[in-house]
Amino acid sequence: MIGVSDTRPAIDDDPAAGPCLLGPISDETAHRRAASVAHALATSRDVELLIGGPSTSDDTSDLPESHREGYWSSTTLIGENTSLDSVVSQHDPSVLVVKRHPEQHLLAELLSDQAERLSSSTDVLTVDGRGETDRIASILVPIAGGEHSQLAVETAVALARANDAAVDLFHVIEDDSDAARDRGRTLLDSALAAVEQREPDRIETWLYESPDTSEAITEQSAYYDLTVMGAPTDGPLERFVFGSTSKHVQREADSPVIVAHARDSSQ
Repeated sequence: MIGVSDTRPAIDDDPAAGPCLLGPISDETAHRRAASVAHALATSRDVELLIGGPSTSDDTSDLPESHREGYWSSTTLIGENTSLDSVVSQHDPSVLVVKRHPEQHLLAELLSDQAERLSSSTDVLTVDGRGETDRIASILVPIAGGEHSQLAVETAVALARANDAAVDLFHVIEDDSDAARDRGRTLLDSALAAVEQREPDRIETWLYESPDTSEAITEQSAYYDLTVMGAPTDGPLERFVFGSTSKHVQREADSPVIVAHARDSSQ
């Protein structure tokens, strides 16, 4: 197991103070990446970390090397035969980290995936198994506005702290007009405002002009160790007809992509 401690931080009635839950993941690379994400967020939010599914006997072997020195001690292993839905219902986590299921066909765009379904009750982060897990020096965060982007920024900054990495907040504008630049700068400033007081030297922002947002993000992601971006904001039908930026980047990017699904505030 990854670690057990009897000393746990106090958790109040605020849903944001609920534990961080790492769901069961069989793929080794994806599991190590998810462990680093869950560990970083548990540390950043000062909450308990719960580990679902099988794990090793070494307390730190599931964590990337860069995380082991500052290992979060308040961690509990939960049963590997327990369904994810029942674990979420039982523990009411503030955030869940799971592996993203690959899209098999276009009709999958019409179906809500596991992360979208679970985000009705908790923040959800999905990871993939591409690339390396131990080195994270640079993180790209495409900004589109809204709660999904806010969760993506929080996740990126938590990972940056754990890895002493740099974060670029990135927004694509379709033309170089004053109106487009003003809208883009407003989005970036809003995303930056929530984190810059704690991380004044770690985060940069930039606007990028391109007629194709999806291709621009995919192209730039190749220069970073990791991309963290918000989930689609459109419904499944709109995504099927018009496409989705985050779905395109998930499919086409060569480097790892984490997708943030913020908890549905309307629930």
